[in-house]
Amino acid sequence: MSNKGSKTGIVVSSAVGAVLGWAASSYVDKKRNLEENPSLLTRLRDFEQRLYHDGFQKSTELQEIRQEVENRIAEEK
Repeated sequence: MSNKGSKTGIVVSSAVGAVLGWAASSYVDKKRNLEENPSLLTRLRDFEQRLYHDGFQKSTELQEIRQEVENRIAEEK
C-alpha cells in the first residue's frame, strides 16, 4: 500500500506542478501583452495629450503671425 500511495503522491504532485506552471506561464503572457498593448484609457489619454500639445503649438504660431501682422501695420502708419 505504501508503494501505491507513493505513486499516487507522485502523480498528484506532477499534476499540481503542471497546473501551477501553466498558470504562471499564462500570467506572464498576460502581463507581457498588457505592457505591449496599452489599455484604451491609456491610449485615449495619450491622444488627448498629443491633441492638446498640437493645439497649443498652433495657437502659439497663430499668435506669432498675428503679432507680426500688427507690427507691420504699425510700421506702415
